[in-house]
Amino acid sequence: MAKKLLLVGGGHSHALVLKHWRRHPLAAVDLTLISDVSQTPYSGMLPGHVAGFYSHAESHIDLPRLCASAGVNFGEDKAIAIDPERNLLTTQKRGQWRFDYLSLDIGSTPFIDDIVGAEYGIPAKPVPQFLAAWQALLQNIDQHRPEKFTLAIAGGGAGGVELAFNVQARLAKFFPAIELDVQIWQRGATLLSRHSAQGRKLIEKLLAKRNITVLLNRPVTTIEREFSPDDNQLTCYKLESNDHWRSVNAVFLVTQASPAPWLAQSGLSLDSRGFISVKPTLQSYSHPHIFAAGDVATMVDEPRPKAGVFAVRQGKPLFDNLCRFGLGKDLKPFIPQSQYLSLLGTGDGKAIALWGPWASYCQCWWRLKDYIDRQFMEQF
Repeated sequence: MAKKLLLVGGGHSHALVLKHWRRHPLAAVDLTLISDVSQTPYSGMLPGHVAGFYSHAESHIDLPRLCASAGVNFGEDKAIAIDPERNLLTTQKRGQWRFDYLSLDIGSTPFIDDIVGAEYGIPAKPVPQFLAAWQALLQNIDQHRPEKFTLAIAGGGAGGVELAFNVQARLAKFFPAIELDVQIWQRGATLLSRHSAQGRKLIEKLLAKRNITVLLNRPVTTIEREFSPDDNQLTCYKLESNDHWRSVNAVFLVTQASPAPWLAQSGLSLDSRGFISVKPTLQSYSHPHIFAAGDVATMVDEPRPKAGVFAVRQGKPLFDNLCRFGLGKDLKPFIPQSQYLSLLGTGDGKAIALWGPWASYCQCWWRLKDYIDRQFMEQF
């Protein structure tokens, strides 16, 4: 009798598992992918999509089509609970799914629990909701054509900085007559604290050149609606941080990553932030028949930032170990690289390259980033 394997979530690691499964399926395993979206975004292209370089189709993977090509079942549903002892997954639509073993790649969302009025902000994830809000915002600006538009981005990590560059470029291109004020509100005393001093200096210089305001030691703590929209004006909000208030037209939330709340009741071994603790084999420390990859997983022995590059690198090792587990073979450890090249698109046909202490900014890095991202998407 075939074993039942569930892939929960359509993240980068699982997309790569499906690609390899298409070439090397296991007859002894019945594989099903469950995802709350049918079109899963590729994080490497999302800033470029915001800036207008890529269409929705170019920056998203068609999961039902990928599953069909791999002979894999697809269910569009959202996971809300798991019982690893009884091997049951609970979802919103179908209810319960039985499995013999399972892999989670459900990503993360910005942590907003400490922001009063967070419902007035626009979280960068889940991506489909963010992109819908972004398109609505563009239409709203186009309709009202204000003299000035102020956008705040809460979060000064790589995601917040790259989003700031690409949002500013798109708005400046589409609405040249509007005075733009793009702001980054950073909780800490520095931007991109994981990167080198040279890299931070380069980025700060570019932000200043693009008139993107950086507010350090300014965590967004409160969002209040100042007044409702009418026929002549855009919605306006007030942001508060350390008793400082500013009025803005929109707030993007790109704060620290947080896991799905239901994991806290899963019985799985979690790290201090609530992410799934996994071994180098990508197995749960508490339940070896549960695997996890991407943002939702924390490699306890080899901790790394929550970045798409690691989810991509985990894809093939995850596939190999899922196959080995299904066949009763020994699993192999995955050791991620300690250094990696970060390429941040700046929305102007150029990109910033960051590698260890080294940093550079030019058109050639955008060409490299575009090539890498298109090559990745061509696999699917």
